[in-house]
Amino acid sequence: MAAGGAFLLVFAVFSMLVMSSLGNPRPLCSDCETLCRTNCTAEVETSCSSTCNDNPLEGCRRQVFERCTTDGTCCSSNGTCTCDCNTVSQDRCRGITDNYTDCQACERGQFDYCYSTCKSGCNNNCKKKKGCHA
Repeated sequence: MAAGGAFLLVFAVFSMLVMSSLGNPRPLCSDCETLCRTNCTAEVETSCSSTCNDNPLEGCRRQVFERCTTDGTCCSSNGTCTCDCNTVSQDRCRGITDNYTDCQACERGQFDYCYSTCKSGCNNNCKKKKGCHA
């Protein structure tokens, strides 16, 4: 995923340079921040989707709950039986993480890398003010 994200970023900066060389207007320097935030937010969503969307804790609870209700048995590992499948699923899935920390680290790392690279490329290829060609 990181290689794909880096490719998208390089492609975006390259596209901006090509458009400029073909006579299309370069972005205003004042627009670089908004442009990069928008592009990098989209890249983060793509790059970190598997980390952030896969929640092992919820998956475990869902599977145990479904099995519990389908089988009609609500017994825990210590031999006590209840018909509260929610409690059984919470007990059996104790210790499994929800990926929140991994998701946050992915999003922060991807955004910081993307944003700094994008800002640098944009600042090197932007117009200072409307009407200026420098």
